[in-house]
Amino acid sequence: MSYFILIVITVAISLTLGLTAGVNILHATEGQIFRNLFYSVLALTIIDAFFAILIRILPRKWFDPFKKVYTVHRWERRFYIFVGIKKWKSIIPETGGQLVGFAKRSLLDITDNNYIYKFMQETVMAEVMHLLGAIFSFLIVFINPKLFVVVGLPLMIMNIIINILPVMIQRYNRPKLMALYRRNERRKSALEGACV
Repeated sequence: MSYFILIVITVAISLTLGLTAGVNILHATEGQIFRNLFYSVLALTIIDAFFAILIRILPRKWFDPFKKVYTVHRWERRFYIFVGIKKWKSIIPETGGQLVGFAKRSLLDITDNNYIYKFMQETVMAEVMHLLGAIFSFLIVFINPKLFVVVGLPLMIMNIIINILPVMIQRYNRPKLMALYRRNERRKSALEGACV
């Protein structure tokens, strides 16, 4: 619901800016403003959907959470805490359960490392998907460069926010999952050593 409200507000801002500054300063017609708004929203939806599908097609081994490229640094976690992630992360929609059948809202089994690894891998996939969606938001500038600042820019900023917040959540949560995974591995090794 929070994303829906953000989208409605941003569309209203883009429409207002378009119908005021776009018409009066840039001499665009109302029809051009409405078309630009429609095509910009459509393009952002297609961009986000494209990366959501692409990530599911790519080999899962590319999303190994232990690869160096996905490392979350201590300073980064401190930054997430500084921006109050613990207070707002629960209001950000988590659609993994509905879209791919793997919900990441809570950890269901803290002892099953196969499940924990899959959970971490899903956080990496979500992170990459949302990051690419944020980066490629700029493509809407090509819909109508003249009207981009008054119509497209607010939409692009909104799409970046909608995509960056989940990236932050994935990167904030993954180190805790990794610590749990490693702890389970140590316990497993200790039990195997005791049985020998």
